[in-house]
Amino acid sequence: MFYPTNCIRISVKDVSPSYMDRLEWAKFVFRSGDDADYPDALEVLEKSAGNGNPEAQYYLGLMYARGQGTKKDYEKAREWFTKSSEQGHLGSMYFLGKMCIRGYGLPPDPARAAELFRRPSDAGDIRAAYNLALLYLDGNGVERDLEESFRLMLKSANGGYREAQFVLGQFYKTGVGCQKSINESVRWLSAAGANGHRGAQILLGDMYSSGDGVPKDPTAADRWYNMTEGNFI
Repeated sequence: MFYPTNCIRISVKDVSPSYMDRLEWAKFVFRSGDDADYPDALEVLEKSAGNGNPEAQYYLGLMYARGQGTKKDYEKAREWFTKSSEQGHLGSMYFLGKMCIRGYGLPPDPARAAELFRRPSDAGDIRAAYNLALLYLDGNGVERDLEESFRLMLKSANGGYREAQFVLGQFYKTGVGCQKSINESVRWLSAAGANGHRGAQILLGDMYSSGDGVPKDPTAADRWYNMTEGNFI
């Protein structure tokens, strides 16, 4: 998008379908959350999606899945995510995989979810890697493989996904799929806690309070507990 040289930020109210490509405008409306322009944006997306554009199909799937600008409809969301996925859209594969896990608009199908998560995960989608790791951890839709679960969880955690950092910390604490290491456990739990993961903050508080694998440290325990209340002092 072109921004004026005075660097005034353009809001959705300043943007019209004539200002930019109509599909890009519709995507802009979706991301901005401006209810007033949803009907027009939906019309643009439906036309482009009907003409086979995978990006439009992806955004249309999101709108129906979230009920954003239209009535929530999981069957329509699944339909558009499927069409987009068949054209190789990685974002659609991820969200369709989530629908398969949760049984939204179709019966739960973890094996299909694993297939859908694999390509986005290989391409670097840390959310897909995390969800695929959970399937391997539970043996849900795939053969249980703790080492593969650990590998994928580490990949997601290294990408900054705090849910993966939290789980990885527990993997190291108990030795799931890896060699047990309290130092690595504390490192990853701390990363998750610093990223705002409440479960990691509580677990670290408990560990320092009781001396679970670490020296007892009431000050450190209080610091982590205080983070759960938004108090970082």
